[in-house]
Amino acid sequence: MYYSAVLVTAKKGELAAAVASVEAKGLEVFQKDEATGRFIAVIEGDTIGSEADSFRGLIGLPGVETVSLVVNQEDTEASGS
Repeated sequence: MYYSAVLVTAKKGELAAAVASVEAKGLEVFQKDEATGRFIAVIEGDTIGSEADSFRGLIGLPGVETVSLVVNQEDTEASGS
């Protein structure tokens, strides 16, 4: 299993819309900062490719200005590696 934390910046005044859009994709949202319009979301994927697809799927969602990768990690215990 692969996990990534991404920093999402909402368009000005559209934090709620950005959060709702990201949550609708099945991601968990953490650490919302109303003052900056940014939040952290976690992507999970069985493969690095599926995780990358999820990342790309965030770009252009309603309310989303930018998406930046913060960290990526493989859970070797879950994958048996």
